[in-house]
Amino acid sequence: MNHNPFHFFKELLKRPIYEVLWVFYMMAINLYAIAFWDEPLAKTIVIVFMISSMFMMGLYSKFGFTKILGLGHILWIPLVLYIALSLPAASGLYFTYLIVLLGTLSISIVIDMYDVWSYYKENTD
Repeated sequence: MNHNPFHFFKELLKRPIYEVLWVFYMMAINLYAIAFWDEPLAKTIVIVFMISSMFMMGLYSKFGFTKILGLGHILWIPLVLYIALSLPAASGLYFTYLIVLLGTLSISIVIDMYDVWSYYKENTD
């Protein structure tokens, strides 16, 4: 069954409020990198976010609003490593942003791993 990717947010808004808030927070914190556009890492963050979003819309189109959508954040794993390695060279508000983003992405990766595993278990038994 194919799902129209333009309906993603319509379906999202039917989810529990904490999920809606988390998704909008994730979008905002990733796109806040634009405030540090002079930094090469900021460009990488935005690019990875855009690629992940497109991948997630592809997953949504095929599977709908299911736990497999967590797979859309697979590129965040190397991004988290890149951010962690970049911290010593950062300072000020940029450093604070990277710490908040690092924590946020790390939490999301844990949630995504659980969701993808749950989806796999539910659909292979």
